[in-house]
Amino acid sequence: MKLFLRTLLSLYISLAAGTAAWAQVTDGAFSAGTPGPFAGVWERDDRYVIFDCGLDRAAEAQRKAPAAILLKTFYGWYLDRAAEPEEFAAKRTLNDSTCPEAERIFIEYRPLLTGKGTEGDASVWEIFVWHPRLKEASVIPAAIIGNNLYLKFAVKLGESDDSDASDENEKDPLEGFWAQMSESDGIKVCQPLSSTDIYSTYITKDAVYTIRYWRTDMEYTNEMAFFSDGGKTFSVVKHIQSSGKIYTCANGRSVTIRNVQKTNDRPRVHELDKSAQICGLGEPYLKRVQEKGSEEAVAALAKKYFEKRAPIPDPPFPPSNLDWHMDDIRRLEAGNKIVEAARKRQKEFAQKHPGHGAFD
Repeated sequence: MKLFLRTLLSLYISLAAGTAAWAQVTDGAFSAGTPGPFAGVWERDDRYVIFDCGLDRAAEAQRKAPAAILLKTFYGWYLDRAAEPEEFAAKRTLNDSTCPEAERIFIEYRPLLTGKGTEGDASVWEIFVWHPRLKEASVIPAAIIGNNLYLKFAVKLGESDDSDASDENEKDPLEGFWAQMSESDGIKVCQPLSSTDIYSTYITKDAVYTIRYWRTDMEYTNEMAFFSDGGKTFSVVKHIQSSGKIYTCANGRSVTIRNVQKTNDRPRVHELDKSAQICGLGEPYLKRVQEKGSEEAVAALAKKYFEKRAPIPDPPFPPSNLDWHMDDIRRLEAGNKIVEAARKRQKEFAQKHPGHGAFD
């Protein structure tokens, strides 16, 4: 990871000297407790995640902080407190849909990029999720832009080589090299999976080049790799280190990138931070819905879902105004030994089991 941070720093010095001044690479030190950008209650369609549970554990002296994950089960009609701190167990509701004990999950936070401008505007992190019974932490890259948390995002590492400096005011903020980080499939109670391939983009004023990086066992280096389009040659980093893995865009010792896809389609950007250095791709994984997380917040959410009642379903058949003409039915049944025997059994059953009803 330190190699990756050094690479980021060198890239910002050599390739992105003209980018916004707010972006800075951190020293990679772990934060104590839960950082401020992760405060509050975060929600998506299938769960709530609370990184800061409001516990006074002398966070300044601890790197690992407990987290809570509440799953929206039974099609969203019930909230399962699947993972939470041990201190929350006393107020936990137990039933057939809940495990007797919640999972204990702890998270460490390591900042990669932070902002100097608007406080809390945007930042990039690696979160180390420690699951029970696993010896190693799951490393999940995450970007926070305002109240949105992205697991699919890219970081701008350099401006476009063919950009026109004289046209700075009208320049597209997406122009340049965007290194995508490894995408995890979620912040989960179980161990998540990370992508084996990541697709970074080099965007110019008239083209978009998609560069595939694949997971490799080769040693990490600070080398640059190159690809060409006619008379133009573009340079990008050969290696990207993300989620504790190394990804490369060129084989062996080669620095030539092959099979670059050229299109005119801009990435599906959902959100760009104010300095155009962090780009959230697609819908955010989580959205902040409350500013403060605590045991009371968990209990309130669980109670809200516990009190939900599903609406009465519509009848399988539409209502009918049929008149059965019971007098005619009795006349037709008269003298039918089979029907008379069935009616007799019904009356005897009603006498032995009052309240269950019987046919006349």
